[in-house]
Amino acid sequence: MKYLIANWKMNSIDIEEWKNEFEDHYKKFKDSTEIIVCPNFIDLSECSEKFINFNIGAQDVSSHSEGSFTGQISAKQLLGASKRLKYCIVGHSEARSNGDSNLIVREKSEQLRNNKIEPILCIGEAKDVLSKGKRESFLLEQLNSYFETGLYPRLIAYEPIWAIGTGQAADQKNIIEALEIISNFLESKKLEKIPLLYGGSVSTENIEEIMSLSNLAGCLVGNSSLDGKEFARIAQKFRRC
Repeated sequence: MKYLIANWKMNSIDIEEWKNEFEDHYKKFKDSTEIIVCPNFIDLSECSEKFINFNIGAQDVSSHSEGSFTGQISAKQLLGASKRLKYCIVGHSEARSNGDSNLIVREKSEQLRNNKIEPILCIGEAKDVLSKGKRESFLLEQLNSYFETGLYPRLIAYEPIWAIGTGQAADQKNIIEALEIISNFLESKKLEKIPLLYGGSVSTENIEEIMSLSNLAGCLVGNSSLDGKEFARIAQKFRRC
């Protein structure tokens, strides 16, 4: 199985128009590609109703079950918005930059586990970490913190912070090196079956090159997923890889 995720972030999408444009350019749904759409919270319900051929994911969740946490959304509330909700992203670099520590990422995943929602764990390093040669220790710190209490994400996405939203995806060498770090860690924990994804400026121009890597099971797509036609083109190339 391969996984292609659309992360719409905090963008306003005409869902009906997006759906029509996607379906006009992507005809085959019953294959070995699982497409996951992660809209903003207020669009979860509508997407669940209209995207019957996709799985639905949330973009974030609170680390608390309820209480005085203004503006936060609990895992239970996510399920209330979408009975079809299957996944939720945790540890995205944009959330980490706003204060999500490794501990908070783990606590959020515990909330998801308690509500039977599958976590999509994002990890990745900043440019200064890479330039100082500290990527391996940085990624291992994120991984060790997450797995130390027995949590297991459904998917792991490597998303180097220096490639997100820049229009410049990581080159194959950097992706291979990062995936090897993650794979070796999972092998040491006897968890080799967790699929690995890449995220960071994925587009129609680079999707085939990225997916040519043998140990990669999918991609997390941000800006290029906002247009239904563009995401369909990515999906068409993706399913042929």
